[in-house]
Amino acid sequence: MEYAFNEYANIIKAKQVNKYFLNLYIKKIFINYPFIFLILILSSCQTPKYLQVKNFTKSDSILPEVKYLINENFDPEEINCIAIGKIEDKSDKNEFPKLDKVNLAKYSLYGHLSPKKYRDVEIHQMTYFLKLKKNINLVLKTLNCDAILEGEILKFENKFYVAFSSTQVGLYLSLKKRNGELLWQGNHIASSRAGTIPLSPISLATGIFSASTNTEEEVALQMLDAAVRRLVKTIPDRKTINNKLQLKYMNVPIDKKIIPIKNKNIINPNILFSLGEYNKAIDLIDEKLKINATNHELIFLKGRSYLMLNQYKKASSSFLDSIAIKPKDIYFNGLGFVYTKLGDYDKSVAAYQKAISLNNKNNFAYFNSGLIFEKQGFFRKAGKYFYSAGTSSILNKDFTNANDSLVALQRITKKQKELTKKLIKLKKLIHEFTTLSDEKIKIVKIKN
Repeated sequence: MEYAFNEYANIIKAKQVNKYFLNLYIKKIFINYPFIFLILILSSCQTPKYLQVKNFTKSDSILPEVKYLINENFDPEEINCIAIGKIEDKSDKNEFPKLDKVNLAKYSLYGHLSPKKYRDVEIHQMTYFLKLKKNINLVLKTLNCDAILEGEILKFENKFYVAFSSTQVGLYLSLKKRNGELLWQGNHIASSRAGTIPLSPISLATGIFSASTNTEEEVALQMLDAAVRRLVKTIPDRKTINNKLQLKYMNVPIDKKIIPIKNKNIINPNILFSLGEYNKAIDLIDEKLKINATNHELIFLKGRSYLMLNQYKKASSSFLDSIAIKPKDIYFNGLGFVYTKLGDYDKSVAAYQKAISLNNKNNFAYFNSGLIFEKQGFFRKAGKYFYSAGTSSILNKDFTNANDSLVALQRITKKQKELTKKLIKLKKLIHEFTTLSDEKIKIVKIKN
């Protein structure tokens, strides 16, 4: 069967046949291999099946099956934080050579894991600590993180069959505790069969689709996203998360999302930051500021770099410098964040209030203000801020923060019942904007 497919593909590529001979050749394949057509039809039309197993083996099955195993001792409430670890590329290196498959897989995983109630570790931060400490257990201990999600890229390819062009991306993933105990594992191969899979807003928000330069790469990234989304869906989630944990694992404020590119010759402060090279980023920023001392965006990035190095005083100084040049709301986000880390909640709230006055859709400022008000016992006020954070997050397509806001509002509503209507409304909005069912992959015949 494989020989027949490959021979047919070679003939098509070489354009050595006319239309009449081509039709005869297709009929010949279907006569000699009648089950081929049935397999392709079945694998193309089915909604992916989710199969929980007790004994796990890696598979490259042609059928759209999401296979996973959950350790019976896996208690989600014992896991506060999950970090994205090593992703090994075992796919054909000749397929999609321009795509940085490993980093794209990591950022896709990060995006789809974020809506769950586990705290996460930013990809660049994980990269920094892995370079610094090497040993994964030491890294997790330093980050106070409980588990790590690692895996392999099994397939990342585009194949031409009898009447279909098929892009396939296959992944194997495993979730382990800090002590090495396996909690969950799964594998799945997402296949296009020359059709399309709808993208959820969360998929688009991961930022990985900016890496594509042509239609083939875009389809491949859709399959990567589908494989990740379906696998992460099977990881059990926590029921809730408390105020203390949300304050502890607050996300660092961002200006723009940068995914590392494969071309290592292109180096700038943003790329260095995204690679976890915080000290190098600071050094390069200092060099650039000698030429243009009023570049407020670079000064803000310098402050973010200091944050990642836990140098909060230097970070606050950089944020104040950037605000002095141009008072942007995101710069006040940084100032509010660092004041929270320093335990000065009054100054933190003041900074966030200024950020909101500059941008009334600043979900970061709403959410973090809500956490502070909750900690101080102002539950009704906190609830209103969490609602504003959730609705603003949806408008800003920040669905990670939208889900965090919903979790916080659910927690507050237990103490302030009058917030129930806001909770129901926010839950409905998030469901409408983020829910995506697994659609059937339709077959599209290739035009002669």
